[in-house]
This record gives sequence, structure tokens and C-alpha cells, in this order.
Amino acid sequence: MEPTGAPLQNRSKARDRAMLRRLRPYCYAWAYILAVHYGYVTYIHPTFEYAHYTYLPFSTAALFSTYFLTSLPIVVYRSSAKPAQAAAALIYALSYVPIQLSLLFSVERSYDKLFWVQAMLASSMSVLFLVAKGKKGQRQPNSFQFRAMDRVVVPVALVAVSLMVVVNQDHMRMLSFADVYDLRFAAAAASRRSGFSDYLTSWLIYCFISYLFARGLVHRKWSLLLLGFVCAVLVYMSEGHKSAILLLPITMGMLWLWGSGQYFLSRLLSALTALIAIVSFVIPDQGVGLWMKSILLVRVVGSGGWLASKYLEYFTPERWTYYSHIRPINAFMGKYPFGDLSLGQVIGLEYSGTIQANHNASFWASDGFAAAGPVGVLIVTPVVAGLLYVMNRIMANLDTRFVVLWMCGFFVAFLNVPLSTALLSGGGLIIFAQAWLMSRKAIRLRNA
Repeated sequence: MEPTGAPLQNRSKARDRAMLRRLRPYCYAWAYILAVHYGYVTYIHPTFEYAHYTYLPFSTAALFSTYFLTSLPIVVYRSSAKPAQAAAALIYALSYVPIQLSLLFSVERSYDKLFWVQAMLASSMSVLFLVAKGKKGQRQPNSFQFRAMDRVVVPVALVAVSLMVVVNQDHMRMLSFADVYDLRFAAAAASRRSGFSDYLTSWLIYCFISYLFARGLVHRKWSLLLLGFVCAVLVYMSEGHKSAILLLPITMGMLWLWGSGQYFLSRLLSALTALIAIVSFVIPDQGVGLWMKSILLVRVVGSGGWLASKYLEYFTPERWTYYSHIRPINAFMGKYPFGDLSLGQVIGLEYSGTIQANHNASFWASDGFAAAGPVGVLIVTPVVAGLLYVMNRIMANLDTRFVVLWMCGFFVAFLNVPLSTALLSGGGLIIFAQAWLMSRKAIRLRNA
């Protein structure tokens, strides 16, 4: 009987292990949702209530429904090592979960109306997970393609950083994060500033520095890593972009979390849950500890949800942009309702009293709520899904670990600004064009 029973027992154990692997994302998702809720109640709301981080009363049924809808997209999630999986996982953790909770916590509408907004978001996130998993199979590139691209990126990065220093040389200095806005105001008023220099600096941050960090960390090109670090420091000293100085630790964290790419969402959610627990229970509310709490709980986790809730509140049918906030569309329509103010400045003026507070927000808020209300979520979803599909297709012949780290800067923009801005100013189109050229050369070399 033992020879017959052993295979059956092994098959049973294999099924149990498969079930555990399937349940793992649900467990991590619920733990993360609870952690974000706890961080909002214990720190974000009491500390920043003056900045409209409210915590409105709600029913138990509304809370359970919110938790259910927030975790629902996990049903269609399937782990894979495709580049778009990194984007979808980051969207889920840093945008989708905070938005769903913030809608319940801070939007003064009856829950029967909020439910449909949350349901549209859940549908959107499910579509993004489905598209991001891609198809099986991936090839590795020839290293020559990277050396060839190095000869393009390095000179362009040097030109960009040199021009940036020339434009900002009169006020360049190293400041703490608390004083960084003084530097930003000085940079905005620089007499040598131009639209071209602004674009070049933006591409330097979100595209070229990320490339240098990815090359340095993945392929151990330490000279490129050092060049990227110097460029990041100069960007921070020139224009006060905190994202530039934080990009190296973000990229290093992404390298550690990505690994082989499998189970990235589970690792991301577990890491964020652990970080929230540490800053909530271990880190003190003073000195560096207070700074760490604000960075993680407010800037990384809380602000995306808060902004989406404020966009939903402010942009009523009379104020919808109907996508005229995208410049090429407005050039054709000419119906943008807010003059020279960007969407972020409109929200900054409404909730912070100044256009200097530029509250840019991600695609669900800007290309969804601001453009066409809750239905805008469904309109923008196919566009974002198409972007994820293209991401997987054009990067199929490249080392996934490299391209995921290369896109870290773009991911930062993608999660914080309108989609069109992320593609143009955030360097998305440049990255995709570079990846396409590298893939084509890799295919020709392999077939030669």
C-alpha cells in the first residue's frame, strides 16, 4: 500500500502548497489594508487634520464593503515576472488601497454614492492586474546593447546636469527637507529658466538618473552609479526635488523586493506593512523619527488617497475638464476652465490657499475624477492598460530586473502626476523608445 499511498500524499501536499501560495496575496493585502487604516487613524488624521485629512464617521457595513472592494482585485492577480507587474503592484499598494480608504474616511457623501465610485476603481484595478501578468516566456539581451546605450545616456545626462547647474547656480545649496520649498521658489524664479531646461531636468530625474542607477546596481557599473548619485545630489541642490535624492534608496529597495519578479506584490505589501508597524510602534514622534513617519505615512502612503478624495470632491460636473487639462487636447478644444493654473495648482489654491502648493495627482484622480468624474475612471483604464501591455511587449527582450529598476523614476512620476505628464515630463516615452531600440538590436543580433 505504501507505494500507492505515497504519490497520493505527495499530490495532496502539492495541492496544499498551491492553495497556500494562492491565499498568500489575500493575507498580505488584508494586513496592509489594516496597517494603512491604523496609520491613518493614529498618525495621519490627528497630526494633519488641519490640512483636511479628516476622519468622518461611517457604518460598519460601509467599512466592511470598503475592505472587501479594496481586496477584490486580488482575485484576478496572478504572479509573473513581467515588467508591467511591477507597475500594477505599485499602483495597487501606493495608489489604489489609499484611495479606497480615503474615499470612505474623508469624502462627505452618502456611502450608497461612494460605493459605485469604489466599485469602478475595483474594476479598473482588476483590469490592470489582468493585463499586467502578460504571456509566458521572456528572453535575455546581449550586453552590447547596454554599452551602446551608455554612449547615448551618459553624454545626455552630463549636458542636462550642466545646463541645470548654469540655470540655478545663483541659489544652489544643500538644505534639509523642511527648508526645501525655499529652494524650489528660488529655482522657479531663476532668470535663465526656460521650458527646454525644465523638460531636460525632468528627464534627467525620472529617466537618465534611473538608467545610471539600474546599470550600476544590476550590472555592477560603479562609475555609472556614482555619476547617477552626483547628478541626483546636484538636482536636489539646484531645484529641491526630494524625489531625486530619494531615488537611489528607492531603486535599491526595488532591487531587493523584485528579486526574480515572482511574488513581487506579496513582498511589497509585506514590506510596507512591516514599515508601517515599525514607524507606528517603535519610532518616536520627534526628531528624525517624526520625519520618517511623515515620509512613509503621509508622503508615500497617505497623500495619494487624500488627493484623489479631494479631486473627487472639488471637480463637480460644472468643473470637469473633459481632458482639456492635456495640452494637445486643449489646443484643439480650447475649453480648459482654469486658465493658466494646472490641476494641482487648482487643488492647492482650494485646500492650501496658494498656487505654490501644486497638488498633482495620479491618473485616477486627474485623468479620471477631474476629467469626467467617477466615470472617468473607466475611461482612463483602457489607456493605462494599453500602456502596461506595451510595456511588456517592448521590454520582452530585455533583462526584467534591469528595466524595472530603470523605470523607478518613471514609476514615481506615474503614481503622482497625470498620465500625459508622466509620459512626457516623466520620461516615459523616452524610456519606451530606448527600450524599443535596444530590443530591436537584440533581436537582430540574436538572428544574425
